[in-house]
Parts: sequence; structure tokens; C-alpha cells
Amino acid sequence: MMTTGSRQGNRALALVAMTFANAMVLVDQTAVPLILPSVMSDLHVGSQMVQWVLTGSLLPLAGLLVFGGRLGDLLGHRRVFVLGTLVFAGASACAGFAPTFEVLIAFRVLQGAGGALMLPTTVAVIGSVYPGAERGRALGVMGGIAAIAGALGPAIGGGLTTTLGWRSVLLINVPLAALAVIAALVAVRPDQRRTARAHVDLRGTLLLCVALVGIVFGLSQSQSWGWASPGVLVPLAVAAVSGVVFVLWERRSPNPLLDFSLLRKYPNYAGATLSQGFAGMAEMGLGVLFPLLLVLNLGMDPGLAGLALIPSTLPMILIAPLAGRWYDRSGGRMPLTVGFLVLALAGIALAIGVHSRDYWLLFPGFLIYGIGLALVLTVNDPVSLDTVPEKDHGQASGVSATAEQFGGAFGIAVLYLVFHTVYVTRLESSLGGALSADQELQLKDDIVAAESTGLDPSRFDPAFTQYLGFTLDSSIWGMSVAFLTVTVLAGIALVLTRRFVRPGPPPADSDA
Repeated sequence: MMTTGSRQGNRALALVAMTFANAMVLVDQTAVPLILPSVMSDLHVGSQMVQWVLTGSLLPLAGLLVFGGRLGDLLGHRRVFVLGTLVFAGASACAGFAPTFEVLIAFRVLQGAGGALMLPTTVAVIGSVYPGAERGRALGVMGGIAAIAGALGPAIGGGLTTTLGWRSVLLINVPLAALAVIAALVAVRPDQRRTARAHVDLRGTLLLCVALVGIVFGLSQSQSWGWASPGVLVPLAVAAVSGVVFVLWERRSPNPLLDFSLLRKYPNYAGATLSQGFAGMAEMGLGVLFPLLLVLNLGMDPGLAGLALIPSTLPMILIAPLAGRWYDRSGGRMPLTVGFLVLALAGIALAIGVHSRDYWLLFPGFLIYGIGLALVLTVNDPVSLDTVPEKDHGQASGVSATAEQFGGAFGIAVLYLVFHTVYVTRLESSLGGALSADQELQLKDDIVAAESTGLDPSRFDPAFTQYLGFTLDSSIWGMSVAFLTVTVLAGIALVLTRRFVRPGPPPADSDA
């Protein structure tokens, strides 16, 4: 069995290393959107192409997370963590110095692959160096601090882009990764030397990667290409076939990448995986809509919008440690139930507040959302790890992270689709045929262009100023329905959580 350990005196340093790694990925995901306008200008690409700066990293991250967790189980969690962190840092540096857009995208893909090796092993390392009685609190601290860093990502991205240029947002990962590697090498005991040959399910890895990448790619392109486009339908069809073949292969593989028997044997693990998927839908889906709301509807500049979003994740600093202690005392069922109930209430509060067009009336919804998300995300990992054997911790962590990333991609597609459908339908109804087809197309282009500056009448085409009120009203209704969709999703997650996650406190030490 491959284990990783740490002397008690070095546990805090190990926690620092793993927290740095988690924070790097979260900050990267929240800070990079702030550099896109500068990338467009500097590397001469359009708005549709520049989205690949985000998607290029997301696809390998979603597709290889389970592989990264399984590799950690087989080769050693510390060894794979260090490898993944070095790949992530090296790719960040090369992306930061990329001379062309194509080179930038290539290294963003490599950066996502490094993150897929790094992320699942962080949770597994913490699970091995802290005993069961203290694990929930340690994971809560790691998740809370990393989430706070992620909350500051927009402000960090905007500040660095303004002062040092967009490349600095990528290059900042290099010193942070170096500190994480040094701390891990010092604080975490070396992995045991293997005597048997490691078997990695490469066929299963390829099938899962194709399935997840196909789904993420198809969903992400559906808005720009349309659902009937071959560029959307073909990847989704390939993903469906790959998913079926993956399940069939894993059931007969002697060394499966994903052991489905664990999901059947440990209901808590199955429940936490579902919970993580729904949490990812709310977390990343609203992560796309919130900046659009603040910039387009409230007229904030992107820098101010980044600061205004801090209350949506600020509760992590207080709630995450408290949630960890709550879990240690009573188990995961009640914290997850309360967390999804709070998320459902947040959707209602946001749906009501958005009609005011006043940030301070939206503020309670942001805060309630942050509290609910903090409860769910903090408790999910220990719910999985405290019932799954230690030898499978890396796999469990990889499955959990994959569920969050896939849920996020699905949430972005679903929530944006709801917003966009209501928005366009109501706008077309309000216009009532007052514009020609060419004028409607021009109005649409002007609205898209205004997403980075806000719908300021002084900057808007004078020919369309009279329609600005219709545009804002339609956008508000689209946001409101999308927020209520989050309420529905949270309600479904609440029911599933109570169905799978067992009541009662966690075992005294799950490693026994």
C-alpha cells in the first residue's frame, strides 16, 4: 500500500504547502478572466478565440483529475504532487512569456494537466498526515484559505494587469509553486519505495478524458455555435459513446481507474460526489453570471466588480473552520443539508435583489450564497475520505474534484442558457419588431461590446439609446430566472444528500 506521512511537528507546514497549491488553481481560475481584454489587444485575437485561454486549461483539468488521483495512489502522493506542481509552474512561466496566441493556449493546456496531477493529491496528503479526528478541521482550513485566495482572484488579476501587465498574472504562479514544492519536500515524509510494477489504466484514462472533454467542449461552444452545429453535436455524441464504453471497460479492468464498487459500498462517498457536482454548478455557473450582472446591469468597471464579489466568498474565512468542527462532531449529513438549504435561499434572495438594480440590496444574497457554498465545499471532502480506505484516497479526491469541475462546466452552460434564453425572448418581445434584422444584429454587437464597460448611455450608440431600458430590463429578468434555477438545483442536491449521506459522527479514525 502506498502511504504518505508526516511528523506531527511538520503537519502545519504540509498544510501550508497543500493550501498554496489549491490557492494557485483557484486564483488562476478567477484572475485570468481579468486579463482577456489585454490578451485580445496584445496578441490580436477576437473575443470568441480569447475564451480558449480559459477553456484550454479547463479541459485537461476536468479530463485528467481522476487519473491524477489514481496516479497518486499508485506512485505516491508526495511524488505526484511535486511533479504536478512543477508542470503547473513551468507551464505558467512559458504561458507568461508566450510570443503568440497559439503558444499561450498550448501552455495553458499543459497548465491544466499539471493542475490535474496536483489537486487530487493535496487532499490525499492532508488525509494521510492528519488523523481522522483532526482531518475535518485541517481540510476546512485548507479549503477556507484557498477559497479566500480565490475570492481575491479578480482583484489580484485586475491589479496585476493594470500595474505589471497581463503576463504577470500567469508568472505569479512560479514563486508560489516553488514555495509549495519546498514545503512539501521538507514536511511530508517520502513515499515508500515500490517493489511491484505500477499499473495505470491508460485505456480508461483516455476514455474518461474523451468523455469529459467532449461534454465540456460541446457545452462551452453551444452558445456561440448553436446546439444544431456539428461542432457541438459531434463532441457530445462522442462523449456519450466514450462514457458508455468507459463504464463497460472499468467493470472488467483488473486495475480500474475508477472503482465503481466504492460508490456502491460507501454511500457517503457517492453522496459527497453528487454534492460536489451540484456545488460546482452553483459555484462556477454563478461565477460567470455575477461579473456580467455587476458590469452590464450595474455599470461597474471590471476592477470594482471584482471587489464587489468578495462578499460572495468572504464567509469562507469564518464558516469553513466552523464547518470542519461541525463535521468532526456530527458528521456530514446535517452540514450538507443546511448548506444546500442556504444556497436555495440565496437563489431566492438574489432573484429578488436583482430587480432593485442596487448593489446593497444584492449584498445579502451574495453573503447568503457564500455561507451556503462554504458549508458544502468544506464538508464534501471529509465525507468522502472518512469512509473510503486510505489506499483509495487519491482516487476519491480525484473523483470529487472531477465532479466539481464537470459540474462547473455543466452549470455554466445551463445557467447561461437560462439567462440568455429569457434575456433574448423578453428583449425581442419588448422591441416588438421596431428594428430591422440588421439593426437588431448591430444592437446585439453593441451589447456584447459593452460587457467590459457597462451599458453606459454616453458610450452607447446614439441610434440605440432609446432601447437601453429594454435591454437592462430583459437582462434583469434573465438573471432572476437563472438565480431561481440555482434554488431548484440546490433543492435537488438537498434531497440527494439526505438520501445517500448517513447520519451520525465520522469514525474516530478512518485509517484504521
